[in-house]
Formats: sequence, C-alpha cells, structure tokens
Amino acid sequence: MNAIEAIRTRRSVRRYRETPVDRGVIEEVILDAAHAPWAPLSLPEPWVFVVIEGRERIAEFGERALQYARRNRPGRVGYEWTEREGFSVFHGAPVVVLVCGRADYSLALEECTRAGQILTLSAHARGLGACWVGAPNLWLQDAGVRRELGIPEGVRPFAVFALGHPEGTAEPPRGFQPRIVWG
Repeated sequence: MNAIEAIRTRRSVRRYRETPVDRGVIEEVILDAAHAPWAPLSLPEPWVFVVIEGRERIAEFGERALQYARRNRPGRVGYEWTEREGFSVFHGAPVVVLVCGRADYSLALEECTRAGQILTLSAHARGLGACWVGAPNLWLQDAGVRRELGIPEGVRPFAVFALGHPEGTAEPPRGFQPRIVWG
C-alpha cells in the first residue's frame, strides 16, 4: 500500500477481533510514528510511547476512565458520551498506545498529534485498525493513574489510540469536501 492509498482508505476502527497483536508489529508501528516531524526544542526525547495490552485489562481501564469522566466532567460541550448507554472507551481493542510528550514543552500536543497520525497510517498499512480516542484524557491526567500505567515522570499523554485487528468493516468515508481558500 502506498502512502496516498493509506491516507485515503484509513478509517477509524471501533470494533476489534479478539486476536492479539504481535509485539513486533506494535514496535514497527511505533517506529514508524517516531518518524513524525519534531522540533529540536523537544529533545532529548520528543515522545514516549506507553503500550497497554490485554482486552480485559483495557476494558477495566476504560470503565474506570468513563466513571472518572462522569465524576469530573467539565461543564462544556463534548462530554455527552459519558451518558451514552453501553459506551466503550477503548472499543474492545486488545492494545492501547499512549503517545506522551514532555509535560513542560508547549508544543508537545502538536508533536504527539503528528506522531499519532503516522501511527494510524502505519497501522492501517499493516492491516491493523486504529482509533484515536479522547475519552480517557481526563482520567489520564490523574497522577495516580499515570504511575499505575508506568508513564514516566515529566511526560504526559497527549494522544491515545486503540489498536487491533479490525472486525468487520470500518465506518465509511464521511464525504467531507474541504473548503480551500487561495490567499
């Protein structure tokens, strides 16, 4: 699959088979993500990738993240998912990848976002499905949770991805046509 095909056929996958993902493939996807652009100011380490494996373990973390979000829900639009019946934070994925950046670096969000987009394309090109998940973000800011997950001191998760072998077909393209303004 070439880069253009990967870009145009990648979809967010929200249903995964129970098949585990080989660690070697996970490592390859992360190595690809580490080719994202980064600024010299982010050194000595632009990203730290924290990998969580195991459907049951991930489902339990997802339930905890959902309950945390319900208790700590900010008073703004975008948290309606916390009340959705049967909502699954990690969509039954066997792997979750946290893309972390330096907590004291003002461009860490942007750099983790770039790495995350390449991670989704690499996963797709290798026959895996991925979904960028924002639901656990509140929960992942808790210092105790970060310690429990082994997130190193001085970094924090800025992008979170469910990863696995897709079950069925992914959601269809949205048909979005971008507005282009020539200046």
